[in-house]
Amino acid sequence: LSHKVSMAAHRFASISGFLLLVLNAIDARPTASRSCFKSLFNKLSPRLKTKQIPARNGGQSAPRAVLPDAPTPDLSTLGPARVINIPRDILSSQLGKDGEREGDERLNIAITGAAGRTGRLLARELCSDANVRELRCVTHSKRGEKLLHEGTGEMHKTFIVDIYENPELLEDPIMDADTLVILTSAMPKIKTRSLIRLFLAKLFRRKAVRPQFRYKQTPEQVDWIGQKNQIDMAKKAGVKHVILVSSMGGTDPSNMLNKIGNGNILLWKRKAEKYLIDSGLNYTIIHPGGLTDKPGQFEPINGIDDELLQRQTRSISRKDLVEVISQAIFEPKSIGRAFDVIASEKTRDDEEFDWEDFFEECGHCDYSKPDVDEILATGKTLAARMVNS
Repeated sequence: LSHKVSMAAHRFASISGFLLLVLNAIDARPTASRSCFKSLFNKLSPRLKTKQIPARNGGQSAPRAVLPDAPTPDLSTLGPARVINIPRDILSSQLGKDGEREGDERLNIAITGAAGRTGRLLARELCSDANVRELRCVTHSKRGEKLLHEGTGEMHKTFIVDIYENPELLEDPIMDADTLVILTSAMPKIKTRSLIRLFLAKLFRRKAVRPQFRYKQTPEQVDWIGQKNQIDMAKKAGVKHVILVSSMGGTDPSNMLNKIGNGNILLWKRKAEKYLIDSGLNYTIIHPGGLTDKPGQFEPINGIDDELLQRQTRSISRKDLVEVISQAIFEPKSIGRAFDVIASEKTRDDEEFDWEDFFEECGHCDYSKPDVDEILATGKTLAARMVNS
């Protein structure tokens, strides 16, 4: 019996290694979040840790089945926040229908979804920017507010807003903002029971099963209705430029991200993008590849209509994505663009890299296909199924 228990512990350890490989592979998939796995493992680890069991071959103990936390970005490695010195004539002619600004030419910037990993990096980048008058960070929880203050201190204003349930509260952070950066996204949570079934299937060498996911707030609620609420408020408040950070993969309805929790997340994101384009607001839509927590500092590569997914490497670090967003805020050539972006293998020289040329070379994605409205109308949405059940 002791030998069987020891063998089971060894087998569980090998399963843990397999799952860690899955976590690493997820970094190469567009916008797939390791944090959902991390939170699940943290929840399950007290139940699934194995005791040190003497092995049969001389007393060596079986390894403990302990899964390490997924890494979070180390804000301390970023160094001093970069100051973007933009000529006044560019700033004055960048935004607005009249092409003029009076008095203080610095920008008021609002970031929604600011407590996420990308949002916190962007907030830190902009906090000490000489061209930013006021930074307003929107998060949906007290925990998000705490994370923001840990990374940036008191150098910004923080607002707690549920963009789906209380969109009227968006008025305070968005009113009088020059630029709105939308980083909000629905976050899948893995179902505990499905992971246990996966463990057992591997443990007893049975037919493989896939983990199942759920959403606390669905992609329809967050990535469509929530983003629509933000766009409507931006138009009401007279925001001059909206930057929407979405995801690659939106041209393929069968993309694996749409299958997570049956949420069709990329379709709802694409519907919001089309709504922004039709709103009449100045916009920039960015589709990053798979997000990683690597240091970055690589030159970006732009494309359209998911053509970059054909490349062997199709990821970008969060730090490099933040650089693209920061430059889009101040570069007039970014307006009216909807493009995909990944990182190249070439190191970026900030003194020589020409961001004006980069944005000027960006094309515009074709939103005529797939027909998102038709696809979503063919069956009940996840939110509707939840209500009916």
